[in-house]
Amino acid sequence: MAERRTAEAPALAGNAEQRLISDPATIEGAPWVRDAWSQLERLVDTGRLPHGLLLHGRMGAPMTALVETLARRLICHQPREGWPCDECSACRQAEQGSFPDISRLADDPAHRDIPVDVIRDLIAGAWFTRYGKVRLVLIERIERLNRSSGNALLKLLEEPPDSMQFLCTVEQIDRLLPTIRSRLQRLRLREPRQSELAEWWRKSLNCTAEDANLLAFADDPSWVEEGELVFDWEAVTGVWVELSNRRGNPLGMIGPWLALPRPMLARWLLRLWAAVARRQAGLEGDLPQALEPAVDQLAKAHDAAQWLAVQTRLVRFAVEAGHPLHPELSVEQLALDLVDPRLARRLEPIV
Repeated sequence: MAERRTAEAPALAGNAEQRLISDPATIEGAPWVRDAWSQLERLVDTGRLPHGLLLHGRMGAPMTALVETLARRLICHQPREGWPCDECSACRQAEQGSFPDISRLADDPAHRDIPVDVIRDLIAGAWFTRYGKVRLVLIERIERLNRSSGNALLKLLEEPPDSMQFLCTVEQIDRLLPTIRSRLQRLRLREPRQSELAEWWRKSLNCTAEDANLLAFADDPSWVEEGELVFDWEAVTGVWVELSNRRGNPLGMIGPWLALPRPMLARWLLRLWAAVARRQAGLEGDLPQALEPAVDQLAKAHDAAQWLAVQTRLVRFAVEAGHPLHPELSVEQLALDLVDPRLARRLEPIV
């Protein structure tokens, strides 16, 4: 497992995190990433790659493959048909995590802030290249910069060494400090179509088309652990259908909701909300067949105005999902609020 930074011992990255894997297969298999690779390849070939590149798009295996393969391409001694050769000394060192001119601020599973001490360590070694002609700085989810670390990095971005190349990723660009955003040239990856996502999941996990369609609909990598689905979508969806029927004790049926991490529950319910809104508006969508009955029932349970009130409540729940206090109470309150969105007082936050 990759080493992770801690508050007691901040560091740029362990050797495992500095490994760069050349992965053309993943890039070729994800059309939305393959399109971006074609643009990047032209910039590299013509010498017009900006010193500060910001790749804006969804995080996950395809984005990781794009960044790592691009980094390998930049240090490779003898690229072949636009890809890293995988055989030169630089490629071999990068594969092992021992290439000396790489500083990687790896993504944190909890997406914690990048501390200012990490940026100071980066600045301290910025003017030293010990192997090649370029020093690579990879910053994953650069929106994790807080104000202190962002201001520290800004100085380096404004006056970087000629040999320094920044490769940064961002998913929530509205969280990125405007001063940092203005110093980087953004390449926006297009949003994949649901059919493309489904095909990618099917090939990646060797799963059934039905499971792949559900994964594409959920659009949430946290559904998968070690190649297995870990989300009982039928039970979780069924709770909302039962709540909309307003039969029985609401608090007696929310066990599947309580078993899920709240952020995951919030994302799934919001995806369902959007599917129902499209159904009510008469719009077509790539809804998995397995979800059709539940979406039909939810669409009939409330009118469009009531469904907008539901969205307000779900968004509030999503915002509050990361708060550590009273997780069960917040889920119970959500269930009570969703029983009948016509009761406006229920949709008001508890002070």
